[in-house]
Amino acid sequence: MAEGSIADGESIFASWVDADPIPHAIIDRSLRLHWQNRAATALLQHSSELQEQDGRLFALQPANHARLKLFAAHAGSDASSSMVILPVADDYLILRGRPIGASGRGEQGEQIGIMFFSAKHFIDQSIVSGDVKDIYRLTNGEYKILSAMMSGMNAEQISGNLEISLETVRTHIRRIYSKTGVRSREALFAQLQPFKILA
Repeated sequence: MAEGSIADGESIFASWVDADPIPHAIIDRSLRLHWQNRAATALLQHSSELQEQDGRLFALQPANHARLKLFAAHAGSDASSSMVILPVADDYLILRGRPIGASGRGEQGEQIGIMFFSAKHFIDQSIVSGDVKDIYRLTNGEYKILSAMMSGMNAEQISGNLEISLETVRTHIRRIYSKTGVRSREALFAQLQPFKILA
C-alpha cells in the first residue's frame, strides 16, 4: 500500500470515528484525556456525573470516582476490569475499555481506549435491529422483551406494558441471556451494541 493511501486512510478513519454517535475517548491510567470524539465531548459537557476537569476524566460522586480510578488502573488485566458501571441518578453509565498502547510520556504509561454507554441516553434513542432475532434465534415473545429492555424498561415495567406476568418476563430474560451468552443486562447491552440503529 502506498504511503499516501495509508495517510488518507488514517484521515478518513479519524473523521469517521469523530462523527460516530457513540462516545469514544482515549485516556491513560491516571485518567488524563488524550483524545475524545464529538459525542464524548458532548457527553462530558452535559453529564451530571462524568466531566473533564484539568484535562482528566472525573466523576463527581466520590464512590464513582473511586470506581473510575480502579477501572483505569486495571483495564485489560482481566475480563471483569474492562468495564465499569457508574450509577447516575436513575440511569447507569457504562464504560468499556482496553489498553491500546503507550502514550510516549513515561509517567502516564499505557493508553486505554474507552467507549461510553448509557441505558437512557443511547438506548432510548435506538432500536434493536431485526437481525438480532434471527442471529440469536429469539422467539417473538423474547424479541418483544428484548426490545423493551433495550428501551430502558425493567422487568416490572415490561410486565405491565405487555400485560404478561412478571415470572413470564423473567423467564424470557433468562432465555435471552442464555441465547446471547451473557449473564447481566450490562453485558447484554454491550453484546447487542453492534445491532443498534440510531433513530
